[in-house]
Amino acid sequence: METNPRSIVDSNAAANFLERLQLRQTQERLATTQLLLEYPGLSAHALTEQLSKRGADVHRRTLQRILGLFRSPAGCVGRWHTVGPLWVCWGCGQAIARADKTATDLLLARNVLPLDLGGYCVHCQAALVGEEAERAPGLRPSRATSVFANRRATVMSVDRLYQNPGLMRELLGSDRRSSTRDYTIANFVENPRTGPISIQRSLENELATAPSLRSVKGLSSRLHYPKAQILFSRLGTIGWSCLACLTWGIVAEPAALWSSAPDHFAPTDVRALCPACLGQAPSWHNSAM
Repeated sequence: METNPRSIVDSNAAANFLERLQLRQTQERLATTQLLLEYPGLSAHALTEQLSKRGADVHRRTLQRILGLFRSPAGCVGRWHTVGPLWVCWGCGQAIARADKTATDLLLARNVLPLDLGGYCVHCQAALVGEEAERAPGLRPSRATSVFANRRATVMSVDRLYQNPGLMRELLGSDRRSSTRDYTIANFVENPRTGPISIQRSLENELATAPSLRSVKGLSSRLHYPKAQILFSRLGTIGWSCLACLTWGIVAEPAALWSSAPDHFAPTDVRALCPACLGQAPSWHNSAM
């Protein structure tokens, strides 16, 4: 099977991960697990394509089971012990560097186990503005780039947005205030892992005249667009989300992520294991903290 020569993940990582979780090391599991450890930011569809390119014939059911395992408390802690916390690009999906204590200690101190310190590498940032798009398989060089397989916490610095008419025009298309739009944005801030359909249904129950689903989807797209995520991160708002449940929180000192990130990497958010889910992990998780 073809491997990635640029990967920072050891070629035996999949075997070590499966052994730690006491799972049988079939060829399908080894191939899928190794790819996930090297590319934790890929969608299920992209994973299927990459496995095919590597000559691995993996059943869809096996892929879904491994994905579920990766996001379980045991799987998250198993990843921590196997490869540790990694800087992951959401554009190409690849783990590009190992994270040091400067980036992880603040979350660990709150009993949050950081796994994927996410953002965009320099090549995918270029793809966002239409350059070198072919190098970023997770991105499309169009304004429609807004759908991502990994539902991540997007915490928006709304006050900063409203204080800057230029940002409002760039992200919202207008610098004029609208009570309905403001209320919709507030719902996205309070429920960063909720999709536009659920938000729109909630608005229908709360507002006399709710915005259309098309309007809510358009606003969600603009706020979750990679360039918007990078922008809000630069303004000092970075969130973390739990891989195993819907819990999310705010990174207390986002400057620590920016200062410890790889060169030219733009951090946006962190995928982690929350304290409650960490408590559900096997007893050997204590050595991770």
